Amino acid sequence: MMTTPKPLDFCIIGAQKSGTTSLFRYLEKHPRLYLPPDKELPFFSRDDLYAAGWPALVAQYFQEADSDRLWGTASPQYMTDPRVPGRIAAANPDIRLIAILRNPIDRAFSHFTMSLRRGMESRDFAQATEALLQPDALARDREAIPPDYAEGYSQANEEVTRYYFVWSEYARALDRFLQHFPKDQLLVLYMEDMQQAPQEAVDAVLTFLGLPADFQPPNLGKVYHKGGGRLLIPAEWREWLKRNTLFRAVWDRVPPRTRGIIDYWYDQLNVRPDKPAAATGPTPQTRRRLAEHFAEDVRRIETLVGRPAPWRDFAR
Repeated sequence: MMTTPKPLDFCIIGAQKSGTTSLFRYLEKHPRLYLPPDKELPFFSRDDLYAAGWPALVAQYFQEADSDRLWGTASPQYMTDPRVPGRIAAANPDIRLIAILRNPIDRAFSHFTMSLRRGMESRDFAQATEALLQPDALARDREAIPPDYAEGYSQANEEVTRYYFVWSEYARALDRFLQHFPKDQLLVLYMEDMQQAPQEAVDAVLTFLGLPADFQPPNLGKVYHKGGGRLLIPAEWREWLKRNTLFRAVWDRVPPRTRGIIDYWYDQLNVRPDKPAAATGPTPQTRRRLAEHFAEDVRRIETLVGRPAPWRDFAR
């Protein structure tokens, strides 16, 4: 008789561009945890994966996982998708959720720089700020379902240029999860926790998961997906290759863990250190405007976390 596979024990839900890869790489070294080889495995936000069902995903990505280990994933797009909290709660009511938050202005600018790097953005940051902080644009984008990368990277990347700022409204995003989960099932860290005291951050996560805080990852302190400049190989070339029939015939036979390793090193090495001219940083005027926009959201996050955010733009 086929048994129902166990549900997820924990998930890093975001935010994007906030250090989720580093935490994922630290935790995957722990002997009592299992995280699949592909860091971003967006089961609850990808309609094709979700429709196929959890057993199908387990068969492909968790076949090497012992059931007595804690199973987890890191899918930072989960914080941005209004469908996800309900979907997770229906299948995993006891799951532990972990969020890492970055200064919302810096996260938005990093997101903008990524769009420049991928050739999907033609505005400068001030122009993007002016367009996307309009009330009608904010109302439209706050309730939008993020693009499905299964439909093609170019289309998806063009769409995410709308979301620089609404995806930095953390309290609004986490409120959706707290409508489905009690507060004690959510751990919120600041990215500075990971940067300045990474062992303490790892200890906090392990304690939250009910494990002893006695593990030091061998890669502790290593920064992953550090921001870069332009791509060496354009994104559209990668998309074309993954649609190529011959390539797919070979790639689909590669074990998932190996594919994850290849994808990771491709992303690490396919970045030039130079930055586009438009990626020189927000002007003081733009930064002040964004600080005003995010101020109330940051105050709500501080109340949720129980300590001030370490972001100078919002210091009182």
